[in-house]
Amino acid sequence: MKKVDKTSSVSIHIQLQSIIKDMIESGELKEGDVLLPEREICKEQEISRMTVNKAINALVSEGILYRKQGKGTFVAQKKKKYQFNNVKGFTEVMKSRGIDIKTDIIKFEILNPDDIIMEKLGITDKRENVYKIKRIRYVENEPFGYEIAYIPEKVCGGMTKGMLDDNSLYKILENEYGYKVARVEQIIDPIQVDTKVSEKLQCEKGRLALSIQRTSYTEDEKIIEYTVTIIRSDKYQYEINIGM
Repeated sequence: MKKVDKTSSVSIHIQLQSIIKDMIESGELKEGDVLLPEREICKEQEISRMTVNKAINALVSEGILYRKQGKGTFVAQKKKKYQFNNVKGFTEVMKSRGIDIKTDIIKFEILNPDDIIMEKLGITDKRENVYKIKRIRYVENEPFGYEIAYIPEKVCGGMTKGMLDDNSLYKILENEYGYKVARVEQIIDPIQVDTKVSEKLQCEKGRLALSIQRTSYTEDEKIIEYTVTIIRSDKYQYEINIGM
């Protein structure tokens, strides 16, 4: 392991993070490898246990390392990167890239929305119902995201759970109901997953994730979908390319 530079203006724990990252990038440390115990890193680097712990905690939070109680700290699986640069749906994008995906619909219901969902969908009549669809998205057999979608019933009356099985919602809206998504608005926030979401995504409670609120519009500015998706950030990166 490369030594930290105690004369540098860069904090020691930041240097140590960079050293460990470089070891992973170079292949010196591979996925599943165990990191040296903190006390050995302290001795080798001649730095405090607190500094080493701070560096390792930061890398665990980033999903670069993970801990197993009583066994040590290990190199995590390298994050997969997925780009979403257009208004295609998740299923359509992944299938076009030949990526193995699966969708598990865990709840499909029609209900009367609360005030928040009414506002998100631009609904003014309290008598209007919406579809509420909860799905878990899998990429290469690993949970990728937990999604809750809301769609006005009047947009796609008669839609069934079976229609959505491994099919693109956007394709269904276009082919079955004549609504083509022209643009989307997205709000992305970092969050810590709670117990319910951690169980669905098979990750630790408190793990960092991305919450993506997505509102879909037709060409005439009609809102046809509002979705909240929570994506694991320990194994996946969400990349957006903006052309100028």
